[in-house]
Amino acid sequence: MLDKKTDTVLRLLMDKAKENYKVLNKKQLLAELPPKLHLDEQGMLATINFLKENEYVDVKYQDKDEICLATTVKASSYGENAGNVIQRANISAKQAVLLTVCVFLAAFCGALLAILIGKAL
Repeated sequence: MLDKKTDTVLRLLMDKAKENYKVLNKKQLLAELPPKLHLDEQGMLATINFLKENEYVDVKYQDKDEICLATTVKASSYGENAGNVIQRANISAKQAVLLTVCVFLAAFCGALLAILIGKAL
């Protein structure tokens, strides 16, 4: 699972270059990223380098103003599976107490039944 900044950069790159090499302007990429991420050009390049090291993108070359890259199949499968995140159930305090009481009663009844069966035999 990628963090929020890396995920946002990867999704932008997947929109721009879907498994085909494409030359992208670094400043335009940076301008398309949300300002709330607080990424500068060096941070964006470090994120792209991280994605390259983890085989999400393949960088052919880069110079001062441009970068040529393509997203990989791993990036596509990450994009498809990112929505399948398991969420925790929202259990209220009342439900938790009720669940605890029910489990206790079930264990108590099981133990009582075992004692009664043991006495009968």
